[in-house]
Amino acid sequence: MKKNKFVTLCVIAALPFATATAQTPGDLLNLSQYNYSFGTARSAALGGAFTSLGADLSSMNINPAGLGIYRGSEVGISPSLTWSNMESGFQGRSNDYSRTRFSLGNVGAALNLYQGTGALTSFTLGVGYTKLADFNTTSAAYGQGIGQSMTEVFAEDIRGVSESTLRMTPEDPISPFQSLAIGQWGGILAYNTYVLDPVGDNYYAPWNNLSKDARINPSLYNINKGSIGEYDISGGFNFQNILYLGFTVGIQDIYFRNENNYSETYSNNTLPLNRLNYIRTLRQDGTGVNFKFGAILRPVDNLRIGVAVHTPTYVSMNEEYTEYMSAEFNTQQNWQESPYAPNQYNINTPTRLLTGISFTLPGVGLITADYERVWYNNMKIRNMNGNNWEFEQDLNQDIKSFFQPANNFRVGVEATPLKNFYVRVAMPITGSASGRRTPSSTRRTSVLTRTIRPAWDSVSKISTWTRPIFTPRTNTLPTRCSISTTIKINTPSSREPSIPSRTATRSPCRRDSSSKRRPRYTTLPEPFVTRSGSVSFHISTRLCLIA
Repeated sequence: MKKNKFVTLCVIAALPFATATAQTPGDLLNLSQYNYSFGTARSAALGGAFTSLGADLSSMNINPAGLGIYRGSEVGISPSLTWSNMESGFQGRSNDYSRTRFSLGNVGAALNLYQGTGALTSFTLGVGYTKLADFNTTSAAYGQGIGQSMTEVFAEDIRGVSESTLRMTPEDPISPFQSLAIGQWGGILAYNTYVLDPVGDNYYAPWNNLSKDARINPSLYNINKGSIGEYDISGGFNFQNILYLGFTVGIQDIYFRNENNYSETYSNNTLPLNRLNYIRTLRQDGTGVNFKFGAILRPVDNLRIGVAVHTPTYVSMNEEYTEYMSAEFNTQQNWQESPYAPNQYNINTPTRLLTGISFTLPGVGLITADYERVWYNNMKIRNMNGNNWEFEQDLNQDIKSFFQPANNFRVGVEATPLKNFYVRVAMPITGSASGRRTPSSTRRTSVLTRTIRPAWDSVSKISTWTRPIFTPRTNTLPTRCSISTTIKINTPSSREPSIPSRTATRSPCRRDSSSKRRPRYTTLPEPFVTRSGSVSFHISTRLCLIA
């Protein structure tokens, strides 16, 4: 192991990078999928099948024509309490992580500003906020006694890079990060914390610090935070109680933060390395605008037919990425951190077309059904800096070829078994947005590839449905209350890690920096697989004041 080690505090700086940092087709998809179960209590209980219904604050976000059905004004708030459990497993070991969260699903007001006897019967103005997506998840996984170390991956990342390029100095701690791609930052940090040593011909290995018989005990703690929310200004027009038209101007607020904390401890290691910590942090925020237009036709009293068009959301995104590594040896601890890597770009989310039909039986209940088509293949990334123009074109081409339009169906039933009590149940069916071809840009080095798809990946397909409950109402107070429960389940899944498949073997090279023998590399099975699932109960209570 090298002597006379020093610890450099890497200054916080904004670096220009010649390569894109955190854009893959999957990243855009993550920002383009919305969950209609975060609206008002009634719309959540009906699974978001609300295109042909109305007189609800969720109409602003689904079909603004529904505001025209109001006969008075309304102010409402729909908080929610979510209990979730995430189970992760590795090598027969399981880890459960449970948490209870309070969040705000919807808050808004519908103000009936005009009522008349002419062709225009009434006009209602709506102002509100609705949560569209929730990114808050936490998962953890642990292993013991495996034969491969992430240090070998770091060595592979910087294979062929000279020491002069990798070396951070107190006078210039930034230049290695400017010279190499973000996918090689882990290798830079491993070299400068003295986890890796040169073994000749610009090859590196951890074998001065990690013995041949050492067994690795890895752990991963992954935290996602953030959400997508939308602030709406809407108007709904009522023409003779037959035709309803509406519009919405939506302002989206996007925030996402991922912290990926990977660590290794070692058993049977007769050399100095005791522990490795590697933390990667990505922060994204953005603001976007979209427009929604809708119509509802009521040809007879009990039948409603609705249609709505949602334009793409035009989003301006900002992101920052940084890495940190610390290494504990027998006699000292070394640590380094990267500068901040900023990035700015614009994205267009897909266009949506919603159609719906509902039929009401007075005193019995109603049934409603929605069909939604989402053109995921029309998502775009725009206005990256000039050095990334070619990457931008390749990425947009990958989006067109990899994604396809998705067909989503939602069916909801509302029954009134007792006066002022409602039972609601819904079944949404979500179509696949993925095509057949794997996009080439997902094979590029990117921040999200390394942070959202780490050594263990907790990726699950989310299915959402609503279970029926009784919904009380009272006519003795000037308020209306409803309670609904939705259940979200992440089905168990298995996924291989996205670490390089070529891992450095423990070659018989000499364990000192003067060795000129080239380490041998071979294709080994990737050792980390995660199976995870979660169940969350979403309980929202709606309190509305009717003028």
